[in-house]
Amino acid sequence: MLKKLAASAAMLAVAFLAAPVMAPSGQAHAQDYAAIQADPALWKVEQDGATVWLFGTFHLLPPELDWRTDAVTEAMTDADTVWFEVDAHSPEAQQEMGALIPRLGLNPQGVTLSSLLDDETNALLAEVAPTVGASPAALEPMRPWLAGLMLAVSQIQQLGFDPTAGVEAVLNAEARAAGKDFRYFETPEQQLGFFADLPEDVQVEMLAQGLRDMAELPAQLETMVEGWATGDLSALDAAINSDMRDEAPEVYDAIIVNRNRAWIPDIQAMIAEGGTHFVAVGAGHLVGDDSVIAMLEAEGFEAVRQ
Repeated sequence: MLKKLAASAAMLAVAFLAAPVMAPSGQAHAQDYAAIQADPALWKVEQDGATVWLFGTFHLLPPELDWRTDAVTEAMTDADTVWFEVDAHSPEAQQEMGALIPRLGLNPQGVTLSSLLDDETNALLAEVAPTVGASPAALEPMRPWLAGLMLAVSQIQQLGFDPTAGVEAVLNAEARAAGKDFRYFETPEQQLGFFADLPEDVQVEMLAQGLRDMAELPAQLETMVEGWATGDLSALDAAINSDMRDEAPEVYDAIIVNRNRAWIPDIQAMIAEGGTHFVAVGAGHLVGDDSVIAMLEAEGFEAVRQ
């Protein structure tokens, strides 16, 4: 159950957990990312004089991957307003994050992570956590959802993926330099809450499966990033969403479907407002039958792949 969920969540769902956990190691990739001719999917919705661009993101990427296309650059240049899932980069957001983690990510006093896990999972945690630079003792105060995501992010960064090369970090810096207006679909508390509100048994299984799948994570990441970079929507949906959708529908609904549905009124409001908006959200939200694209089309809007 929940195979690939830790990788998907760490790559796509919680932007500010991709703040540097450790310096990327520069470890060699089996995939030659520099050789990829990138053309990530970009959609355009035009109606009533308004334009909305929709672009899927990855929070951490290998720095050698050149994912920018002329179409993305032109869309960003033309946009008056840039929308992200959440404010993950401002000093105010980082301060808020610092206050939220103890409340949403740490166990009640007297409860430890190890006390929530069975003997097999505790043994696996003790074995694999040090391989990604994490101490089991340092994880003890964390709730299972936070421990699992922190371990996944640590491994991803150890593999040479860099938060400063992630799409949001790059676009955020450019948009600020250009004086763009910033807006956000969710608050930091809402975004962390999607994980914190999962039932404890689901959180425990997420952590346990993530530990069991750590050896497979490098290959999973290559599949995800190659599918995204080349604009292969079917491959991307299969790599990111398929296991959640089929094996853990409650998690899929919480992390993908319900959030997509909540964003549709905001996008409709953009069109009513007019102007040009650039929307950058996790790539998993823009692929598959439950995607933002599919929901917009169901509402009568035409999203044209560029």
